[in-house]
Amino acid sequence: MKRNSSVPGSLVLAASLAIAPLTGCVTQSKYDLMLAERDELAASNEILRQQSGQLTRQSQRLASVAAGLSQELALRDEEVEQLTREQEELMEELETWVVAGLIKMELLKDGLHLVLSEEILFPTGSDELSDTGREVLTKLVEELEQLPYQIAVIGYTDNVPVGPRLAARYPSNWELAGARAASVVRLFQGAGVPAQQLLVISRGESQPIASNDTPEGRAENRRIEVRLRPVVS
Repeated sequence: MKRNSSVPGSLVLAASLAIAPLTGCVTQSKYDLMLAERDELAASNEILRQQSGQLTRQSQRLASVAAGLSQELALRDEEVEQLTREQEELMEELETWVVAGLIKMELLKDGLHLVLSEEILFPTGSDELSDTGREVLTKLVEELEQLPYQIAVIGYTDNVPVGPRLAARYPSNWELAGARAASVVRLFQGAGVPAQQLLVISRGESQPIASNDTPEGRAENRRIEVRLRPVVS
């Protein structure tokens, strides 16, 4: 009898059934991996979307702040220009006083400095303003009271000790210089300058501008200085 060399159908079918699950298992694993990668990418994309939204909002806030600062800077520039014009006008008004020898004037980085001689403002050894001193300061305050200045009034003396007659009232030149500066401030306040714009300082004999070895030098050192610093709101 002749042998049949072909594989029986039952064996072929069995082999096919055995291979099919293996093929399906590999495909499912790849599919699951792809799903996991897709979910991971979707999650990353959502995080990036949220971060992008936050950055957009931050950028908008920063742009708003920058616009506000630019506007404020422009306003400040206008205020500074206005104060500069007012200060120049004040200097022009006071120039006649400089020529007359009533005051000395100097414009520095921190504002306008006015120096008034003690001889103009006070009788010798007193903190009471003289009539001439009141007149000069009243004219000065008329120029200042409407302007936004911080006004520091500083008293200075020479190095001559306070005499016995006045020692009970002024133990040293510190007290004498401070009392004179306070007299000027009281006049300014009484003329309408707000108290919060006024400051009293005593330097005593500590900062001479001339030699105390001569009468002329001592006279220069006995002085009241009015410092005007513009106040920008």
